Amino acid sequence: SIPVKKKENTAQFITPQQKLESISKFILPRKGLLKINGEIINDNSLKEFYREMKGGIVESYAYYEDSNSGFRDYMEDKGKSIENLKGDQNKILFCLFDGHGGEEVSNFLQDYFGQYMKQIIPFKNFLLDFKNLFKSLDEKVKLLNVSEAGSTATIAYIERQNGKRILYVANIGDTRCVLVQKNGVRRMTYDDRVDDKREYDRIIKQGGIIFNERIYGQLMLSRCFGDWNIKEYGVIVEPHISKAELTDEDSYLIIATDGVWDVIEDKECLRLTQSNSNTLHICKNIVVESLKRGSQDNIS
Repeated sequence: SIPVKKKENTAQFITPQQKLESISKFILPRKGLLKINGEIINDNSLKEFYREMKGGIVESYAYYEDSNSGFRDYMEDKGKSIENLKGDQNKILFCLFDGHGGEEVSNFLQDYFGQYMKQIIPFKNFLLDFKNLFKSLDEKVKLLNVSEAGSTATIAYIERQNGKRILYVANIGDTRCVLVQKNGVRRMTYDDRVDDKREYDRIIKQGGIIFNERIYGQLMLSRCFGDWNIKEYGVIVEPHISKAELTDEDSYLIIATDGVWDVIEDKECLRLTQSNSNTLHICKNIVVESLKRGSQDNIS
């Protein structure tokens, strides 16, 4: 994501604290859900929602976003959740995409990632399956003919195996996933940015070009979907992949775009979740805290 100058805003200003004070708890309206072949799909067309799943593979989940209109003209963050993936109540998928250069790529991923994900389940080799999936989808993105647009992607897939809940996370870019545990936090993703030494060394070794602290002077991200105009200079789509068994020691899984992580550290997630029992309230609290700290990006 690229910072932009603050624009004039003649609308009435609502402080982050006022937003937090206006929080109300509610169950996602029916119109926010789409049910197809047993799957329950939400494409985050609502700016906020809360979903309870009593007896489900997770207890509840929620989403909240703020375009941060004082700094951003458009909302390029896109999310999606699919319960009962492939008609199986023991499978659930969460996706979050942070677009840049336009929302075309993040829109495409929001619409189609779930469909392609279903093609690799059950996994034959989850490491190879995810890599092939991301590569195949990026070829589809190329056909959009928006060579200067791109998107991060962070995917969290949970399934029940022999009575155990297994979490798979795959990511490219800097949309981060943090697992909050009773006594700490565990980052499940890797931030793909040019200022990361490992990524910088990879790009140079592969003959890529970095100047002005960006790939070809344009992109700070080192891995993402799209950006086909500078793909040859070091941008790749190979995801980082992690796996974990979820236990009673794990409390929350937080997936957020860099509008959050630019101003909030992983370890703070423990404090931000301890005083809240409702996942929607936690989402709003994180977004409002990001605004209070001066985030200049879309926040989800």
